[in-house]
Amino acid sequence: MWSSLIYAPLSCLLALTSCSAAAPVSGPQVDLGYATYEGISTSDGIHRFLGIRYAAPVIGNRRFRSPQAPLKESGIISAKSHGSVCYGISGSIGDGGSLPVQYSEDCLFIDVYTPAKRSGRKLPVMLWIQGGGFTTLFNPNYDGTGLIKAAQEDLIVVTFNYRVGPYGFLASKELFDEGNLNLGIQDQHAAIQWVQKHISAFGGDTNRVTLFGTSIGGGSVLLHLLAYGGNISLANNIKWNAGIAASPYLPSIYTVEEMDFHYTELLSATNCSSLACLRGLPSSAIQTANTVAPFPGQKASPLFDYGPVIDGSIFPDRSLILFHQGRFFKDKPMIIGTSETEGTLFAPQANTTADINSFLRTQMPKLNKTTLNQLEHLYSNVPRSYPNVTRDVSPLFYRAAKIYGDASFACPSVDFAQSLHQAQVPVYFFLDRIQDPVELAAGFIVPHTWEVQAVWGPEYATNYAALPNADSYEKGKSNAAIVPFVQSYWTGFARSLGDPNAYAIRGSVEWQRYEHGSFLSLQTNLTRMETLNKDLLEKCSFWESLQGETEQ
Repeated sequence: MWSSLIYAPLSCLLALTSCSAAAPVSGPQVDLGYATYEGISTSDGIHRFLGIRYAAPVIGNRRFRSPQAPLKESGIISAKSHGSVCYGISGSIGDGGSLPVQYSEDCLFIDVYTPAKRSGRKLPVMLWIQGGGFTTLFNPNYDGTGLIKAAQEDLIVVTFNYRVGPYGFLASKELFDEGNLNLGIQDQHAAIQWVQKHISAFGGDTNRVTLFGTSIGGGSVLLHLLAYGGNISLANNIKWNAGIAASPYLPSIYTVEEMDFHYTELLSATNCSSLACLRGLPSSAIQTANTVAPFPGQKASPLFDYGPVIDGSIFPDRSLILFHQGRFFKDKPMIIGTSETEGTLFAPQANTTADINSFLRTQMPKLNKTTLNQLEHLYSNVPRSYPNVTRDVSPLFYRAAKIYGDASFACPSVDFAQSLHQAQVPVYFFLDRIQDPVELAAGFIVPHTWEVQAVWGPEYATNYAALPNADSYEKGKSNAAIVPFVQSYWTGFARSLGDPNAYAIRGSVEWQRYEHGSFLSLQTNLTRMETLNKDLLEKCSFWESLQGETEQ
């Protein structure tokens, strides 16, 4: 139950006298059974509950183990500041070490944003899954205020941390025998279960929960579609109702044996010989050894070197195999979409085809020579330059970017959309073509996850642009006008449980379901429905045939 807000001592009001020492203002409180938390009531009409534990601390002997229920705590616990963010891999792309946050191994915290005014009816919930490639958490502490305001206060927003790198995705026979694989995904499941158990205490509707994320956060939404091969009886009450996967990164899903090298290297780097030894080390010792590493047989480290493995339970097989076998949940409407030039944030300055091939083999070691030759031919039509780019780029930069962007983001998105449509699941597809002048001049065009600030509102999703001065979503700037349209699509989809048009603002283009390649082209003042071109579909068909080499 919510506690009453106390703004001044009642005796002062009754006596109609001034009080020189007014009692401190207390915030909203919520009793979760295992603890009572006190949050913040903000001047803009939002209640914030920050740093709530959704699982027991994963430290000491709980390291490298499945998340457990949060421990009971007595008294009133402050929920007025964010909890620590989970450690990432030092030196990984998107390493969040420069973000103004506190890092710790004790990091399984959840934040809840609600309207201060309660209407009496249960509110839909949007549950945010952070990106960061499973090597870091790149979207910590986003503020749900903008989304709640865009939804006219008919919404609750929840964000949380989950384990990444070795803490969340270490794999070995020992961990397999214990049932402690894919811990980062298990953390996500624990957060979803927490919402099902506790969000009603905040006024949330457990039957209207929408997962949303970008990059590996969006990829995680897709992975949750495939969890347990779509077998509801195995899903452990991991209930959610709709999903939004923006710029989803679909990771390879390897076997335990293929990823065991990380475990062996961690043992060596820490002078340990057993899993028990690793669990007994201080966090600092693990973190010192927690650095990027190449796949066996490769010289350079990949962009993302940790990820899920086939465990026979959550993931009985690789993603695209499960999807093409129809082994996924078919009761969840979806929004899926990508940026126009996904790969520009990741591609090397390639001067030769050999440079491209080396980069691709570093990311996907099983790509063979025949495949690489086919890719050279298939992508020979990629332009070497774009208008209004002032940065000098290498001759084959955009070819490398297009190949990697299609393989990791665009084509899996198209593949999922087509499979969902064929299974008669409502699915809406988008292509982000919103250009920022700074990003464009730097050669990124429309980079990976550029839609994020349009979704949250630029003031509530800081530190999320390829370049820090890319600010065109801010008020008065060139892309400010599209922000309310994007927010109305996203929040309308969540509020209606599957229709982005349900609460569209005046002037919105009707977003039609994906059918025969139809998609919404997001572009400031030019948003419209279009159809995916034959060239992209041809390229995606080729990538679909490479599942054995990409291991997606």
